[in-house]
Amino acid sequence: MATIEDLEREEERLCNPKAFEALVLQIARIGGKNTKDCVHKVLDRLFTNALMAKFNMKGKGKQGKRSLEKTKVYGAIKDGIMTGDEAATEDIIRIHAAAHLKHALQRSGGHKAITQD
Repeated sequence: MATIEDLEREEERLCNPKAFEALVLQIARIGGKNTKDCVHKVLDRLFTNALMAKFNMKGKGKQGKRSLEKTKVYGAIKDGIMTGDEAATEDIIRIHAAAHLKHALQRSGGHKAITQD
């Protein structure tokens, strides 16, 4: 997903339980060498850095970022990682996702896209 509109379309699609479960299973197959690596791989496959830069976990702060934690997509991410990684917990996933979102601006494609909006 590259834009807020893409995310909104996906949120609508995930209202269908079969679509939600299909995304959870796709995410569970991504894997990684540990939970942190898995979280980063999943976020990088689902979102562009420019889109991630518009989010944080809670949606609070001076930059007017949106909350990822309240989305159906994040629910699928969490469920998928916990299905594929026995060591994963909700807290560990949240910590690594928050850090990955926080640094999206520094990664390729993050800062340039924000300044153009």
